[in-house]
Amino acid sequence: MSWHDRTVCRRVGYLISWTNYPATCFPVLLSSDANVMNLASLLIAHRALSLGSVRETARRLDRPVASVSASLAKLQAHLATALVTAAGNRILPTLEGRRIGRELSRIADLVIQLATLRRPAEASPADERDAARLSISLLALSRFIVVARTGSIRSAALEIGMGQPQLTRQMKTLEADMGFSLLDRTAAGATPTSEGAQFLKAAEEIEKLWLRISEPADARFRRSAMRTHLGSVAPLGRESLVARMLAQLAAKWPQQQPRSPLYISSSNAEELLSGLSSRLYDVVLLDTLDLPADVEHRVLSRSGLCLIGASNLVAGGTKRMPDRLLAAPIALPSLKSGLRQKFALFVEDVLTAEERALLSVVEIDSIPVIANLVLEHGHLAVLPEWATIGLEPSLSALRLPMAYDMQLSLAWRKAGNATATATLVQSILSDAGLLATGAL
Repeated sequence: MSWHDRTVCRRVGYLISWTNYPATCFPVLLSSDANVMNLASLLIAHRALSLGSVRETARRLDRPVASVSASLAKLQAHLATALVTAAGNRILPTLEGRRIGRELSRIADLVIQLATLRRPAEASPADERDAARLSISLLALSRFIVVARTGSIRSAALEIGMGQPQLTRQMKTLEADMGFSLLDRTAAGATPTSEGAQFLKAAEEIEKLWLRISEPADARFRRSAMRTHLGSVAPLGRESLVARMLAQLAAKWPQQQPRSPLYISSSNAEELLSGLSSRLYDVVLLDTLDLPADVEHRVLSRSGLCLIGASNLVAGGTKRMPDRLLAAPIALPSLKSGLRQKFALFVEDVLTAEERALLSVVEIDSIPVIANLVLEHGHLAVLPEWATIGLEPSLSALRLPMAYDMQLSLAWRKAGNATATATLVQSILSDAGLLATGAL
């Protein structure tokens, strides 16, 4: 079996979910046909990386925008890593995208050379637009190299591990794509024609460059396949329950699952649920109970919420809650967070529509920044009850009713092996005494 056959066998059906660029631009690749890399895709991906724009690449190469996006997605899937990040309407290469730039540029030049071979001798050389339509797969290229090296389709078929008729058909298709004969077939075997020899030289260099680019991906695929992904809301402080839970899991997981490393990343509740649905995460820790029907969950902890601010704004038993809420701007996380969702419910219950229109909210997805706004700029904030411990003398805290308490939940998909992963997470946390009411 050739190097490319082995690579495809390892990767067919592997699910990639893109987190560095919109999913509409880089679709998930599942079928074996979608996973077979071809020459046009390599050239198109190179041009998109160098131009920093999907649309500009489509215009220059006279290709649909969807084809350019698919070429980038296909290359990222093969290499098991993100090559670009979004920057407004443009794309910027990641460090890995920059690393492969030289090899990818040379491959693009070789693809243009092969496209030129297709043109009549008296015609002008091919350009990038011609090369962007050369949809010869790297798999076919690799098999042609084996045929040329062994000097026999039969011997090549045995080495690759496929039927001779199938390989013969593939070589004929390759010749049809190029528009000329690549092989002289005789009773003694098959040898490259003069044009085939030129084709072979370029093909061998492309293969060498592609191996240099793609070899690190094998290790990435193995790590990704074995890794357990846990998503979590960001801890609100070192002493918070979330921080303690994540540290406990990071410390104890290798003892329980030495062959399946735990990868922990943080985000807000909305993105955690989206990642759970797309299988980016196996399990998630989140601060909301508004969950899809196909998700199981267990409440791990409960914590009260407090309105915090200067004593003259918050304290005083005779003050009406609407007067407190409207006394100063309120610094809060965005609506993607469970805390903000709880506050929205609270406001719906205690303020009239006219009063809600007067409410001044500053959205900050950073608890340290919110704390500074309260301490130094006279803002109000709604924070977990544990944050009131050691409160500055100038500040006061007013606990909100229990109906608006925050709940930390462990959530996972009902299907697959996620239930076993969730059970292990709960076991580790239970052994450490962390499955109880506490500070989120």
